[in-house]
Amino acid sequence: MMDWQHTRRYHATSSARMSHVAWALIACITAVLMVVATTVASTPAHAATTDNAKTVSSQSTNAADADTSCSNAEVAICIESATAVLTSTSGYATSVTIFNSGSTALKAGMLTVEMNAMYSFASRVDMQDWANGDAHIPTPSVLGTVQVPQIPAGHSANVSITVPADNSQLASIFSWGPKPLLFDFSNGVDKDHASVNSFVTRSTDGLKTANTPPLSVTVVLPLTASSWSGNADAVKKLEVGAGDQPSASSSGSASASKQSEPRQSDSGTDDANSSSSSGASSPLSTASSSPSASSSSSASSSDSDKEASHADAEHYPSIVSLSEKASSAQRKQLELLKKYPMVQSIADPLYLQNFPIPPQTSGIMQPADFDITAYAAKGSSAYAAAGISDSMWNESLAQQALQTATGNPKSTLEAYAWQGQGNWTQSALDIAKKQGYSTAISLTDFASSDDSASAHTSKYDVKTASGDISVLVAQRQLSLLAQNTATTKSADAETTSAGRLSRLMAQSAFYQMEQPYAERVLLIAMKTTEDLTYADQVMSNLSKASWLTISDLATLQKATAYKSGQAATHSIPTGTGLSNGELTALNSSLNALTASKNDISRFAISILSSKEQSESSPTSSGTSDAQALARGDAAQTGQHSDDASGWISQLSLSQSTVAIHSLDGTGRNTALPGTAAQLAQALLSGVHITPSDSVTVVTETASLPVTVSNDHPYAVHVIVSSKTDSAEIVTAREAQVEIPANAEVQVTLPIRVAAAGQANASLVLLDRTGQAFGVTHSTRITSSLRLSDMSGLAILVVAGIFGLLGLWRQFNRKKDPDE
Repeated sequence: MMDWQHTRRYHATSSARMSHVAWALIACITAVLMVVATTVASTPAHAATTDNAKTVSSQSTNAADADTSCSNAEVAICIESATAVLTSTSGYATSVTIFNSGSTALKAGMLTVEMNAMYSFASRVDMQDWANGDAHIPTPSVLGTVQVPQIPAGHSANVSITVPADNSQLASIFSWGPKPLLFDFSNGVDKDHASVNSFVTRSTDGLKTANTPPLSVTVVLPLTASSWSGNADAVKKLEVGAGDQPSASSSGSASASKQSEPRQSDSGTDDANSSSSSGASSPLSTASSSPSASSSSSASSSDSDKEASHADAEHYPSIVSLSEKASSAQRKQLELLKKYPMVQSIADPLYLQNFPIPPQTSGIMQPADFDITAYAAKGSSAYAAAGISDSMWNESLAQQALQTATGNPKSTLEAYAWQGQGNWTQSALDIAKKQGYSTAISLTDFASSDDSASAHTSKYDVKTASGDISVLVAQRQLSLLAQNTATTKSADAETTSAGRLSRLMAQSAFYQMEQPYAERVLLIAMKTTEDLTYADQVMSNLSKASWLTISDLATLQKATAYKSGQAATHSIPTGTGLSNGELTALNSSLNALTASKNDISRFAISILSSKEQSESSPTSSGTSDAQALARGDAAQTGQHSDDASGWISQLSLSQSTVAIHSLDGTGRNTALPGTAAQLAQALLSGVHITPSDSVTVVTETASLPVTVSNDHPYAVHVIVSSKTDSAEIVTAREAQVEIPANAEVQVTLPIRVAAAGQANASLVLLDRTGQAFGVTHSTRITSSLRLSDMSGLAILVVAGIFGLLGLWRQFNRKKDPDE
């Protein structure tokens, strides 16, 4: 009965609650309908007088919750979205945000969108002046108006205008091409007035105009990572020599090909079982038979050796992997390339090894997007000291890395030298050609003196010391806009993506109209850090533009060069193009990488036991390291052998892998050298002194025990150094000690005491050249010298008596007459 009453009360309570919720929902819906009705009723009649233009006004929102204002002005107009290209059926639609950054409320006003349907731009200067707000072009055609509500200080309001395709103003456009567009806000107060100049482009669709040949453009996208990250777990495994342990899998069937199961793991993770997906970005991926084999005949390794090496390397994590942000960008890159196959992708072959299934690409660039322009500015010696040899980024290595990524030993693609942070100077082009690259791609500042000329084919043939090299120069304005960058700081409409997209389409149309019958191929280059959502919008508009045809890189390369010979040489920049900040960051990275390379070399030569060392240099970064980087099989470098050369080579290649990814063309991996520093520090700190307790000495001599530990898989030979801060209590200065692999050894240092007291002994490890490393430990030594028995006391008493008698005799004895 009690249970039944309890259940009944529960259902009654639940019913009451449901009833309250229902009434609350009805009240909310009623309130929303009333607000909508009030808003519609308050819309002025003239808002819809422009041929059925639809207008929508939203309530103001707090600026903290909205996008940041696109202008520093108190009243700013930001174009959130807009129709970039008009066709006979498209109509026009835009969404605009009005920001009030002032300290007082902004009175309600009117936003008007106006256009000049009859105007045609005469020059690119006219277009830029209009974009900058410096040109006075009348805009009599009103596309639409919308009421803007009062906006409190620090708030914003979003409004929208939609103009149907049959609007009379749109129908009045009889010529195709870019048209000036004006966004104007006014509320009757002069200081609140704001306007923004933009563009809209009418396509040839539906117009009775003569058709001219479309302008050919090539759109290129670098397929590279925007950022890499180091793996602390990989550093630890390298330190303890995880590669010397036998693999859990003894067969190579799991990785018999590049498309096998390990390649299907999620790229960009640090999973120890995803070594194949990390590819050449990791020096811990796959293997060959031995370090010497990799240096002599890497390309001729048998399939069975490769399969076994894959199995041996399965437990390795990657020393360098994709960051979470880069992994997300990787997926978007694949989606973009699949959606727009006309995009010409130029891939970093090491980055390709991070794809479960590498996408089809149009070409490859230098491994790791290595910054050749910065290399030319600093010189080869600085990079060699940092762990990067020339053989690690030449064209041959790029092709080898591509073959590893695809799993096809016959894969080849055209190799392009991609521009880094600096300019393509004559020196940089000489180096690129010498490294095997026949074509370079310039993103900025090449042939800047030609910017004022008509749009021309984006190709220059330049002479170098090693032969001619073609430089494909990105068209400046189109590439800036395609990279989501404004053409100038004064172009207010281009502070938003929608404004930049409208300008991009208008500019491309103008270039076609500028020389409608000239055969030209323009290069539009995107960037590694491209906003791929914006890139999708760019490609969507370019592919639908009736005045453009999207070609491939082969078409551009076959085109006649705009300049060649001496004329092209005069177009080469003379300055490096590196800013002070970029040079500072570059020097900092080089210094950090050089220090880590030196520490690894020091450990191999002066700390590792001499009996473990190989006759060959264990820290070279020559051809064998470069081939291992390209194949991604550096893990085998650390397989167990009779000496430690394989392990040291693995450490050296890990440092070089970090180095080449740190010094890429993005300049975004300045924190990555810290991973190499951690690796070097782990080596040095793996040999350490175990702190000992204080020592009390009661005799003139004693011993100070010191325990030295070795966490590494090979024996080390070091020197224990001791110094005290007292002259009465001293220890032996040095003691040689050899510590076996993964062991600890205790060594004793003699102590000599001259007087009672205290002293601090500073203990530190030295390598065999006498340079200290590791942490200095301090041990307190206390001396308590005292008499041990009564016999000693008796001796002192007798000595005192004899001393007193001697003095008494000296003063009381009779002297000789002649004395």
